[in-house]
Amino acid sequence: MEEPHYIVLEKEFDMVELEGELQRYGNYQPNLVMCLIQFEDNYSKYKNLLLKYQMVSQVVTCFNVKKFNLSKASNILRQVNAKMGGDLYTMKFPPAMDKRRTMLIGIDVCHEGSQSIVGFSASVNPEMSQYYSEHFVQKKGQEIVISNMRETI
Repeated sequence: MEEPHYIVLEKEFDMVELEGELQRYGNYQPNLVMCLIQFEDNYSKYKNLLLKYQMVSQVVTCFNVKKFNLSKASNILRQVNAKMGGDLYTMKFPPAMDKRRTMLIGIDVCHEGSQSIVGFSASVNPEMSQYYSEHFVQKKGQEIVISNMRETI
């Protein structure tokens, strides 16, 4: 990674100043924007602004930094790793299982409420640690999902 660029705001959340800083970079898209903020109330303001600019972000409050320990640091690093496309966990599979030709698939149906909800998930990488997921709504009590799946695949 290259040296990060730091932006220090005069006030905790000055929307005009921060937007000006973000716009100044034009088409440059940072890999990650990390914000250290003093007040928890401003968390959603930062997240929404960075979402507006489609920037991957990690917002950390001073409260968490003051009580910083290995557990909090690990959780923040896990979140950053996941946001950057990294795997949080990997599983160990039997040697006989060819990971290059195997896809894990899970399907379940929930029949509570007025309709049935189908959840579908399938692994998308050889390590089987990243997944595509989808859900379908169908008539109550119906177990077969093939017609809905054909439309999406």
